[in-house]
Amino acid sequence: MIKTTVTPLTDELLQSVQEMQQVETDAFFYTRLKARMENEQALPDWAFPLKPVWVIGMLTALLAVNTFMFTSSRPALQKTTAPLSIKAFAESYDLTVTPTY
Repeated sequence: MIKTTVTPLTDELLQSVQEMQQVETDAFFYTRLKARMENEQALPDWAFPLKPVWVIGMLTALLAVNTFMFTSSRPALQKTTAPLSIKAFAESYDLTVTPTY
């Protein structure tokens, strides 16, 4: 005689599968589902810019433009500003010390 049962847990699972019945839907389920799907397709087109693909693309383009503008303006700032000596800095802010006596 061949033993067909492996464990009591397997027997329990097989018994529950054998007792399963086919699920039935409500009478007008597919009608309501079809109406809901048609309703979703009829949404206005103003929602398309909010799709993640468009948002990520626009953020990437904005980052590229900002990076370009930052790197192109940096050399111009470095050329116009010359390093100041401490004396010239103090004179520009009137930080020279004058004795009052």
